[in-house]
Amino acid sequence: RVLQLMNLTDSRLAQAGNEKLELAMLSFFEQFRKIYIGDQVQKSSKLYRRLSEVLGLNDETMVLSVFIGKIITNLKYWGRCEPITSKTLQLLNDLSIGYPSSVRKLVKLSAVQFMLNNHTSEHFSFLGINNQSSLSDMRCRTTFYTALGRLLMVDLG
Repeated sequence: RVLQLMNLTDSRLAQAGNEKLELAMLSFFEQFRKIYIGDQVQKSSKLYRRLSEVLGLNDETMVLSVFIGKIITNLKYWGRCEPITSKTLQLLNDLSIGYPSSVRKLVKLSAVQFMLNNHTSEHFSFLGINNQSSLSDMRCRTTFYTALGRLLMVDLG
């Protein structure tokens, strides 16, 4: 239900968004990542069967693609909202640290390749350099580039 709600709210972000709802969804993603993404998770678990039936998400790679899509969406639309940007980047960071097999799947996703190739303020507003750059903006940039660096290292072997 959270993933269905996410699809609905993301489709309306250009008009308006709800910060508390976004933070709640990010908390859900974090808990989901801890429990259902990784080498120890049985791919035949009831959850993946149900995700396949309801949303057409057949495997971990497709779920990771949803995660990355949400991360990119949040960074695009919520780039000036520090709590959401920070929590979104923490999710990206945690995914980049995760299990080696999951991180390899992550690097192969076109959305991750997009981030690796387009890490500019044109696509991610929190990367913009201005006179009002705060310490939290700098922390967000550091987290972003740390995660991208890890993803590049996986690609390089």
